[in-house]
Amino acid sequence: MVQAGYMIAAGDNRASTDYYSQGLRARFQIDAARAAVRPKVTQYADIGYAVDEVAFKRRSEARLAARGLPTHLPDGFPARVTGPLVWTTSDIQDESEYVYYLTDDDKAEILAALGEFKERGLDGNEVTPATFPLPNLATKLSSVCSDIYEGRGYAILRGLDPDAYHIEDLTIIYLGISSYVGERRGKQDHNGSMLMHVINRNDESRDRQYSEDKPFHTDTVTDCLCLFVQNVAAGGGRSVLASAWTVYNELAATRPDLIHTLATPDWPFDTYGRSPPYYTRPLLFHHDDKIITSFSRRLLVGHLPFDGHSPGIPGLTEAQAEALDAVHFTARCHEITPTLLRGDLRFINNMAIMHRREAFVNSNDTARHLVRVWLNNPSRCWALPRPLRIAWARVFEDDERGERWDIEPPRSVEGKVLRVAGSCD
Repeated sequence: MVQAGYMIAAGDNRASTDYYSQGLRARFQIDAARAAVRPKVTQYADIGYAVDEVAFKRRSEARLAARGLPTHLPDGFPARVTGPLVWTTSDIQDESEYVYYLTDDDKAEILAALGEFKERGLDGNEVTPATFPLPNLATKLSSVCSDIYEGRGYAILRGLDPDAYHIEDLTIIYLGISSYVGERRGKQDHNGSMLMHVINRNDESRDRQYSEDKPFHTDTVTDCLCLFVQNVAAGGGRSVLASAWTVYNELAATRPDLIHTLATPDWPFDTYGRSPPYYTRPLLFHHDDKIITSFSRRLLVGHLPFDGHSPGIPGLTEAQAEALDAVHFTARCHEITPTLLRGDLRFINNMAIMHRREAFVNSNDTARHLVRVWLNNPSRCWALPRPLRIAWARVFEDDERGERWDIEPPRSVEGKVLRVAGSCD
């Protein structure tokens, strides 16, 4: 149903301190009352959300000088992965390789699908390929899906005009198109938010923080990250991509000890005040002959001054701090920066492609506004190791949490944004 700028689907959105629902705890035999156990560390590494290349190099030199680091990869991990997901900056020079342009016929078909959907009187959360038929455009979207799950790992659908539609129709359109890539959509926070608005917060001090450069990361819990570009910044703000498979190959060849560190299941992920207060798992997996990377820097080290690490949560060891920064700086050597245009629908394989964002500046005339959707394609998603199966189930399969569909950014009566994207749940 549509109510004053947001759509609500049935469910229970009451606040809970439990990170896992009762159903998930029973299904996966999770003891939510017992925090993960890590070895006692007398002093944790001094590392924060912002990357510090000088500190990284100093830490690397100290650890290498200490000697005794593993010189072989963990058992079963490949010396090198191959395929279209292994790419670097020089491999991708022409955007036509990954941008799909909507034709006039495509746009007419989208408009017809919107009309058919509205004639059925369906709620916005019921958008699927069956209810939003795109018989001809579906072929192009099938190629996009193949690019994501079996190709280079990202694609852009370009040509929508956000000004051509009412906001409710625009939302149905980008949900309808994206459903051909991943029909299931995930809950992106503990409130069950299905759409997250990546915007500034109308709070000067927080906006300075969230307009800064972001380090490389993944969105933690989705196989396909979808971003609809509703508006762009006056300057900067582009999304930068890098292949985690390329990063893996470089680290496996030069620093196998860091692969050990990334693959060890003792990384502490903060649940920010819930029970358990944190959980542990690896950042890097080798499963079903694929390398999977999944991490959010904020959940590991916080993002001061507003999102500090929860009290009592373990910090990172020196080895973990070096490994986390090594992933970022290696990715910087191989990144690409696709053009960001209004109306773009951007799709990213979140299991193998890392992303970061450039710093940006808004103006009175234009302000950066992306809408984030987490997509799951059950038939195309890679096989997942148990820790990620639990995470995916929490986001895509947990009916005990209701859904909230904010088609516009939720605001208080003072006009300040109450909840926008800035973290991964």
